[in-house]
Amino acid sequence: MAMVLREVPLFQGLLESEFELIRGCLIEKAFRKREMLFHEGSPCERIFIVREGRVKLYRTSSSGREQILEVLGPGDTCACNPGSRAWFCASSAEALTPCKAWFLSRDHYVRMVQTNSGLSHALNKIFAERLHCFSALIEEVSLKDTKKRLVKFLLDMLEESATQAAGRDALLISFTREEIAQRIGAARETVARCLSQLKRSRLIDVRPRQIVIRDRAGLEKLL
Repeated sequence: MAMVLREVPLFQGLLESEFELIRGCLIEKAFRKREMLFHEGSPCERIFIVREGRVKLYRTSSSGREQILEVLGPGDTCACNPGSRAWFCASSAEALTPCKAWFLSRDHYVRMVQTNSGLSHALNKIFAERLHCFSALIEEVSLKDTKKRLVKFLLDMLEESATQAAGRDALLISFTREEIAQRIGAARETVARCLSQLKRSRLIDVRPRQIVIRDRAGLEKLL
């Protein structure tokens, strides 16, 4: 799905003159799958908004393991803070699929936020939601075992999905097992083993690029 600029949540409620000003400042760029949008530690010189496709934000540990912080889809933004020239990117961004993104330079971004209270409020809301998301991620990784983190991930994904198949809850998984492992902070082999255990317990069914939740209540009891 390609996002129309007017539908981007960040720009909702702007006056027509303000919207046209932003439109004139955005630069669109296409990315191949696995192409990097920016790297952790690089100067934060612009923000991006996903137009189509999916982009993962992640950090890499000293051992080389990736931890996915967020997966952004159409309309989502990195919503970082490039207002200061001393600000550096706290994460890396990589295209999970072929995608397109709009970019807004630091100078334009700072000028618009300073002169538009609506845009400033929208960014504050995004910052607050992101802080809540990251706090929950820290709790998940530090306090729960891998199986519980996997179950929570599946149930959260199911909640976001409107897909129904044959009267069952069916979850279309666009993540590879490696990406799921990165998302929940676990090894790929451990994720594969936990999926097999859940399947043997008849709680889920694993199909190509699809997981069927056979016993949602049973999964919830594991949390």
